[in-house]
Amino acid sequence: MDAFMTVALEEARLSMAEDGYPIGSVVVRNGEIVGRGRNRFLQTGDPTTHAEMEAIRDAAKHSGGDVDALLNGASVYTTMMPCEMCAGAIIRFGIARVVVGETQTYTDAGTLTLMARQDIRVEVMQESECIAVVEEYVKACPEWTQVMRARTRRRLAL
Repeated sequence: MDAFMTVALEEARLSMAEDGYPIGSVVVRNGEIVGRGRNRFLQTGDPTTHAEMEAIRDAAKHSGGDVDALLNGASVYTTMMPCEMCAGAIIRFGIARVVVGETQTYTDAGTLTLMARQDIRVEVMQESECIAVVEEYVKACPEWTQVMRARTRRRLAL
């Protein structure tokens, strides 16, 4: 597994250890991690604390005031396909590449197509370790499967 995806997976495991959703992300610029995040929705009650958003926020704290310059052209590594909100932030800040750990456990809401249409390179890895951490979580919290795989989830009209 790629070293950056390994760090994103560590973030996912940290979230799970905190009784949160097992999703992690890192922002990479010039071969260095500039932001880390994990899904903290269950821990905080804040629905915007998704892994990608947290990684972008962390990068912004270290941007020296020029967030756009830091993020424009950067890469995001995330253990799961970004949702609509996170894809919007990725597009807004000019992130050039998104590397996704796996797409088997989350019903794609159309964000792969959305990001690709914005000339963002999306690479899906199907990493067995990313899949395994979600499967471990689902065993402990089977109701999560219904949330993540629900056919009633909104899909972007593209």
